[in-house]
Amino acid sequence: LMKRLPEYFSMLHVEDIKPSLLHGDLWSGNYSFDEEGNPTIFDPACYYGHHEADHGITHMFGGFGPGFWTGYHAIISKAEGYAERAVLYELHHHLNHLNIFGSGYRGGCLQMMDKL
Repeated sequence: LMKRLPEYFSMLHVEDIKPSLLHGDLWSGNYSFDEEGNPTIFDPACYYGHHEADHGITHMFGGFGPGFWTGYHAIISKAEGYAERAVLYELHHHLNHLNIFGSGYRGGCLQMMDKL
């Protein structure tokens, strides 16, 4: 992984990234619906970053259904290198959870690294 990091960072196309306000902890446990059936998100850890960064934690914990992603990508299309960046962003959260919560997240880290 260390040998390939420069390659992965170069594909971020930093000059094309326009920072967005992110939820920061967007996964299925942090959304629900109100009494009228409107979606509601909560428990934010907001910051400004690449809009794809929120996808890492989303995919790590099961993601959302295909309807969510179809709607999302109808508004914000997948840019070149999306799939590779998705693995990097998910790896970030696996490593963070390994650091905070311990060895239970080691397997997920190794799986993400193997994908790279």
